[in-house]
Amino acid sequence: MKKEKCRQITFHHNSDAGMSAIFVIDSIPKNNSLVVSGGTRFAHTNEDIALSDCIKLARAMTRKSNVLEVNDGGAKAIVLANKQKTKEFLESVGEFIQLQKGLFRTAIDLGFTLNDAEIIASKTKFIDSLSHNIGGLGSTGENTAEGMLHGFKVLADKLLNKPLEHCKISIQGLGSVGIALAKRLVNIGCKVIASDIDQPKCDKARELGVCIVAPDEILKQEVDILSPCAFGGIINAENISQLRCKIIAGGANNILENESLDKELNELGIIFVPDFVINCAGFLQAIIERDGGTVEDAREKSKLIAERLNQIIEFSRINNLTLLESSLKLFGERK
Repeated sequence: MKKEKCRQITFHHNSDAGMSAIFVIDSIPKNNSLVVSGGTRFAHTNEDIALSDCIKLARAMTRKSNVLEVNDGGAKAIVLANKQKTKEFLESVGEFIQLQKGLFRTAIDLGFTLNDAEIIASKTKFIDSLSHNIGGLGSTGENTAEGMLHGFKVLADKLLNKPLEHCKISIQGLGSVGIALAKRLVNIGCKVIASDIDQPKCDKARELGVCIVAPDEILKQEVDILSPCAFGGIINAENISQLRCKIIAGGANNILENESLDKELNELGIIFVPDFVINCAGFLQAIIERDGGTVEDAREKSKLIAERLNQIIEFSRINNLTLLESSLKLFGERK
């Protein structure tokens, strides 16, 4: 905790349900409202990997809170994916969230579905991003993609000097964010290339007009924008030399295995757009749902991503910094 400068790490285990979870608080609000926000995801079978990932994800939530200028601390929870998601298991996840007594406001994240969320919500009142069936605004993936689309238009205009519809874009991962992004890009006329290890997801994207390639080929595509939308750490020291994109801007969190790679990418002429900026409209929707807002509110307010990117690009040009360096100076400070 001293090394990572996080505020709290909590381990939870329910032996009856076989459910184990890790909860990390990276920061708390200055006004001591004692509400921290972040997703709860179903991932990893190795506890050490899960802990490392959870710490990074909690830090990303602090940064997203700063980007959105909301009074939430940054946190994250990971439920280990070493058991089947039975009803008992999912109820146990809800009980774990409820045990925090409102300290932790969470949305469902990678690995959990809206149906899972309904069962989890039967045991806690501190969950957002619920389905329309129980008064929620639906998957945050849609709003994440909406914000990314606004951001991509800025990137195309300011960094590529052409309209977005003339760009070629590759998407790695066709989950709730990837498929929503692909649909939006195809609709405005972009050429979209994508991959996923799940064949039905690839088939769905192909029906939209997306060109599907093998998962081990997606990072090598010659495109304007590469958008990783699955797990973090996808860009690493081993594959960085294979990249043939001009910009990396993804829906996944912590895309770089190590943030020092930002400098190497810059030397290769590749611009890295911080994920905690480009993909934070999903978190924005969860906040809007919590406050009783509508889907229309969430979509309209996702335009904030474009505003933030314009601000960051201008700051980077004035100060001769990368977009990551600029974003950290503007929004990286812990509360």
